[in-house]
Amino acid sequence: MDKYNIVFIKTEWGEKELLGRRAEDYVIREFYDFAAKKCRIAKQSAYKEENAILDGYVNVVLTLDMPLVKKEDVESLVCEMRRKNISTIRLGAKNSPSKICIGKGIDEGVFSARPAFLKIGDAKSYNIVYNLLKDRILDGLLDNGVYIVDKTTTFIDDTVNVEKGVTIKPYCTIEGESAILGESTIFASHIRNSVIDGADVSHSHVVCSKVHKRATVGPYARLRHAVIDEGCRVGDFVEVKASRLRDGVKCAHLSYVGDAEVGERTNVGCGTVFCNYDGHEKHKTTVGAECFLGANTNLIAPVVVGDHAFIAAGTTVTRDVADGSFTIGRVRQDTKPKTD
Repeated sequence: MDKYNIVFIKTEWGEKELLGRRAEDYVIREFYDFAAKKCRIAKQSAYKEENAILDGYVNVVLTLDMPLVKKEDVESLVCEMRRKNISTIRLGAKNSPSKICIGKGIDEGVFSARPAFLKIGDAKSYNIVYNLLKDRILDGLLDNGVYIVDKTTTFIDDTVNVEKGVTIKPYCTIEGESAILGESTIFASHIRNSVIDGADVSHSHVVCSKVHKRATVGPYARLRHAVIDEGCRVGDFVEVKASRLRDGVKCAHLSYVGDAEVGERTNVGCGTVFCNYDGHEKHKTTVGAECFLGANTNLIAPVVVGDHAFIAAGTTVTRDVADGSFTIGRVRQDTKPKTD
């Protein structure tokens, strides 16, 4: 069995992020459990080939800006070298220290143009590697039973967890530590560090949030640090920030819910604003279960609205509202006839 000596060389491009990880993280993760007798990481400025290459070993020197390389790529190349009696193969780029050599190597070697050993060294090579890596991630998800309609317009970080049965429609970007679970459907949305669990999200921006089963979000909604419970409806041009909507809440359009908790099956009317900022501090609003907030309601925090309360359209709420009460706070309409 071959004895491997692996030397990784840190480079500036190895710290470049691609699809959720630095380029060097892909390489180190891939070789974490590789059965190498010796393995070390060297700074580019400190690397000396005469000290790195060991006699009696298969020496693998890789710069950490080659995130596509796999263990099997190295092993198959070593087999090919033995079959063709080649002692040295150079990798990555013609001026790169990356190489595989059997023992000390007795010749200058040949160059391998395999895509797995592509090295990031400029904007163009970054683009090529990025798109090859993107396809690899998406192909892995397709193999696991994720329905991806259009690979060309879908971007999913390597750090994202997508379960079997999820549907990803065109124009989606899913980043960070996100998880798309159950039978969720995502269409034309940007999702970062969020959990979508059996919900539908369309044309929306979701950050650091959780959306539960049978909820629908969008089109054109924005969630920030929000929790959307089961069966909720967050519609077009609604923003929910640092708030929780309990089961069955409907907030269909043109509303802002900030620093709030809204109880089960409450209806938030069009144009409702949770006024959470007084110019100095943010304050919380609590709305009970099965309330009706009429269109164009303003809730001036801090304020509590009890269960089963009814707030008439156009009302500005500045004081707490008791359970089951009716609140109206608008100027009575006064219509006068036209005079010449």
